[in-house]
Amino acid sequence: MNLSYTIRRYFLISVKSNIRFVTNSVNLLDVRGKIPENPVNTLKDVSDITPYFPESFNLSAYINTSQSLQNLVHLNVNLSKIEKKPHIVNKILKLDLVNDIQKHILFLKDYIHVDNIGPFITKNPLILCEAIEDLEVRVNYLQSKHFNQDDIKRILSRNPFWLMFSTLRIDKRLGFFQQKFSLSGNEIRQLATKQPKIITYNLHHVNTNSFVIKEEMGFDDNEIKFLILDKPKLWMLNQKSLLQRFNYLHNVMKIQHSTILRHSNVLLYRNFLIKQRHMFLEKLGRAQYNPNKENYVPITALYEDTDVEFCRNYGKCHVDDFNIFLKTL
Repeated sequence: MNLSYTIRRYFLISVKSNIRFVTNSVNLLDVRGKIPENPVNTLKDVSDITPYFPESFNLSAYINTSQSLQNLVHLNVNLSKIEKKPHIVNKILKLDLVNDIQKHILFLKDYIHVDNIGPFITKNPLILCEAIEDLEVRVNYLQSKHFNQDDIKRILSRNPFWLMFSTLRIDKRLGFFQQKFSLSGNEIRQLATKQPKIITYNLHHVNTNSFVIKEEMGFDDNEIKFLILDKPKLWMLNQKSLLQRFNYLHNVMKIQHSTILRHSNVLLYRNFLIKQRHMFLEKLGRAQYNPNKENYVPITALYEDTDVEFCRNYGKCHVDDFNIFLKTL
């Protein structure tokens, strides 16, 4: 009796709940309103305002809809390198073909060889976002500092980021190097033309390498001035690697400062190459780097020429002997 009553009561409650849910659903549809008879007429066509670029990790997805990208491809710009930096991609996609890209290309062709414009933009695509007026002012500054046209072409070709620096920043950079290394006007122009990247390089790195070369490697101010003009790339090397190379040459091989100055290229080569050839000559009893003694071997032999020429000219042996020796290291 009690069980039958309980079942009937549960059934009635369930039916009422379902009826209430259906009723509420109908009312909800009434409140929301009816669907417009012709929804197409309520939409506004904005396709003529700007092309729609959905998010993508690959610029090739935009090629068919972006005339700007198509022209960059024709210039041999490597889009695969640019697309690795999303913040740059967003700026490139917003560029106008006529007002931005074409004007910049016409400007660049006066200083960059036409075959190198593509690689130039690949390295520094943000050059297309700089105002043409600013770029012209930065070139005019170099002309006012007596850099000739060939110098300017060399500077901009070898350092695509030079034009990203304002005239004030470049002026301060040139002043920094001129004062720090006691350079004349001609010498600072020589430095900027020979190695343009050092002028815009990290100044903390430059100062640290200057300390290493002077205090830890033992070169004096005049020798440092000679080195910065002869091999400015030394100031762009890793400090630890530079010091290791010098220590091996000077403290292990007993090469004097004066010899290193005359052949400063030796500091640009990795330590393992110098070490391999020196140890091989030492094993043969031919590691003699004093020009005043018999069987003199110039330190250029440690990094110039092929292994075959090295063995023939200085080891007086076959290259197979050198290769066998390398396996023992």
